[in-house]
Amino acid sequence: MRLSAAGICGSDLLPWYVRRKAGTVLGHEVAGQIVSVGEGVADFAPGDRIVPHHHAPCLECAACRAGRFVHCPVWRASRLDPGGMAEWVRVPAGNLSRDTLRIPEGVSDEAACWTEPLATVLKAFARGRFSAGQSALVIGLGSAGQLAVRVAVLRGASRIVAADRIASRMAISRASGAHETIDVSSEGLADGARRASQSRGFDFVFVGPGEPGVIRAAAESVAAGGTLLLFTMAAPEETLTLSPHDLYFREVSLIPSYSCGPDDTRAALDLIASRRIAVDDLVTHRFPIEQAAEAFARARRPEGSVKVLITGGGTGNG
Repeated sequence: MRLSAAGICGSDLLPWYVRRKAGTVLGHEVAGQIVSVGEGVADFAPGDRIVPHHHAPCLECAACRAGRFVHCPVWRASRLDPGGMAEWVRVPAGNLSRDTLRIPEGVSDEAACWTEPLATVLKAFARGRFSAGQSALVIGLGSAGQLAVRVAVLRGASRIVAADRIASRMAISRASGAHETIDVSSEGLADGARRASQSRGFDFVFVGPGEPGVIRAAAESVAAGGTLLLFTMAAPEETLTLSPHDLYFREVSLIPSYSCGPDDTRAALDLIASRRIAVDDLVTHRFPIEQAAEAFARARRPEGSVKVLITGGGTGNG
């Protein structure tokens, strides 16, 4: 596959995570064009524009049968070669056959590379059992947080509040559908959530940052019977202290959500193709792959940016 577009994910900017991947090529939010196929490939051909998932499950093991694709040993062992942020990417046969999608006509490659990040958000909402009429607090308004606001709108949230410290991102969240924002640089998260919810808390709290301090404040923001959804991994040495007494008597569900599976990627691309979830306006910067270092430098400066894309030599056409 020749790369057309790759998004820089928030995980690509976590120092501890990147150190663990030293010597590898990053990139998993990708779209491109097939230039050649291996022997026996019948469903794809050169010229096809595709979105390959960086991991693909076997679809046969106990974890897959239960819909827990990220716990499939084959899923964990599979990966794009050498990684998505390369001019040329080899998509292994298993990934190609079990979680690669052809990009529909009318969808640009840039829009299609949002498939994986949107899929992870859709999975998070499903794991958190979000339902129409619930209130939602979205903490952290990078690309995943903006998508979470838009998914909450689509799923019929009764009230959506978005929290961050970056003014430009809070403004975009309001355009995305948030009814109110909490500026955590001037107001504590827990205090802001109490104010915005009239001390009731929120039914669904989507926590973007994987920082224990943020998670503790978010736990104070959940309504009785609500869900605290942990979207991003923390460093392995981090620990989290919460009151089990409080969780028990308020019946707060603490649910992590990691990556996504084939059902999620299909649903995500369908939402993008049908334009029920808009993504094009969230791209704030584009850099050719030769300027990847500059792209990462820009992505590390959150003011004025949401999604930074690295572009390759694929078609980019919709």
